[in-house]
Amino acid sequence: MKDNLHESTIQVRQLLWQRVRTRDTIITTLLWLLYAYLWLPLISFVAWVAGIDFAYERVVKAGGPEALVLLLLWFLIAFLLVLLLVVIWSGFQYSQHHGKRERRVRAVPLDAAAEREFWGIDAETQLGLKQGQVTTVLLDDAGRMLEVRAGSPPSSA
Repeated sequence: MKDNLHESTIQVRQLLWQRVRTRDTIITTLLWLLYAYLWLPLISFVAWVAGIDFAYERVVKAGGPEALVLLLLWFLIAFLLVLLLVVIWSGFQYSQHHGKRERRVRAVPLDAAAEREFWGIDAETQLGLKQGQVTTVLLDDAGRMLEVRAGSPPSSA
């Protein structure tokens, strides 16, 4: 019977509650901030390795604290340029994958009678499918409906 079970999850973001979409956005943002934070030690190490001798030369040999301030200003400018590049790239990717335009073509919905005829089910089963929050549908290899159950999905054991 397990061979006949074709599991798939269909998610249409517009059908999710606003609360769920907001929660997902907040969690995603927090995880990206954590990811950025985890890069700080490597960035600090690279800056230290690349700039320690350079800063020493600027301060001791070539001009004192004013040269150090100028060097730090150039580091700040470089950091802001990299940050701007990442923000622009992220915005571009967001617009490509989360834009308002829907790239998928929606199928014309069937009327209730045509749907029942297509699946070979009665009106009560159809109503249960439309009202159920968790529904398990078992299909054979040809895609014909074998069984419909409301409730939790079958165990994979």
